[in-house]
Amino acid sequence: MPGSIKDFPNRAKQPLLFGSEMPYTRLPKRFRTLFSGLLLFPTLIFAEDASIPKFKELPQERVSPAEDKWEFGARFGAGIRGMDRFDHNLGGFTSSLDPTVFTVTKVRNERTMTQGEILIRNRFSGNFKVGVIGGFHYFQNFGLTNITGDPFYTKLHFGMESLYLLAMVWQDGRINRYLNWEAGFGGGYTKALWVSGGYATNGKDYYIQNGNLSGSGIEFRLEGSVSTPVTNHVTLSAGVFLSWINIASFDGSFNGSTSSVYIRQDGRVSPLTESANQQNILLSQQYSRKLDMQSAYGGIFFGVNYRL
Repeated sequence: MPGSIKDFPNRAKQPLLFGSEMPYTRLPKRFRTLFSGLLLFPTLIFAEDASIPKFKELPQERVSPAEDKWEFGARFGAGIRGMDRFDHNLGGFTSSLDPTVFTVTKVRNERTMTQGEILIRNRFSGNFKVGVIGGFHYFQNFGLTNITGDPFYTKLHFGMESLYLLAMVWQDGRINRYLNWEAGFGGGYTKALWVSGGYATNGKDYYIQNGNLSGSGIEFRLEGSVSTPVTNHVTLSAGVFLSWINIASFDGSFNGSTSSVYIRQDGRVSPLTESANQQNILLSQQYSRKLDMQSAYGGIFFGVNYRL
């Protein structure tokens, strides 16, 4: 029927702009991307991500664990002993105790030396290590010639070496990825052995001269070196050292008698027994003391170290 609703089974829909039946529409892609970024931005800034370390958590250089282990080493070196009063006093050696007898002495002494040593040490705090060094110094043979107005001619040659055991402290650091530096200081016990040989003659008789003397004292050491690793456990090193030694006296035997080397008030030096020295003091009216040795020496060394 005209005007009836049945005549319009499908009504015309109202314009979308005004109607209530507006359908759902998706946002454009660029707006969705912007919206997702705004949601994720705080997470990216403040969230913890274990797989990506922050700048402040970047790994730092650390001392290799191998450097915290026990370390053993062997060294070989060479150097020279400085001129001291021991060498000066040898110039007063004489075979005559009579102060009125003419005497002249010529000393031959190059004062060069070689050394060998081993070390054991461990790191105890930060860049510091503690340990001990044990070794020997072998001094080049030296000697003297003495002529007196008796007349008497004496020619002696000497050999000397010292053994030592030092407690040391080292500090180390890095120069670059290939080189490390190290400085050390210490001191300890030393024992020197002084062997004599030669002859004396007055033109008629010939006398063999033999002596075996020793003395003990203290020694101090200052050293510096650079090292480079060869493997994770082996390093090579090269350095310089300066030592000072103090030995109070030399005692032992000379020509089969218990003797010491004495220096008299007038500078004359002779190996004497205790009784002969007392007699000499009474006859010459001059004070005497035992010959000592205070000497500084330095040189270079090369070594190899092994870390457990």
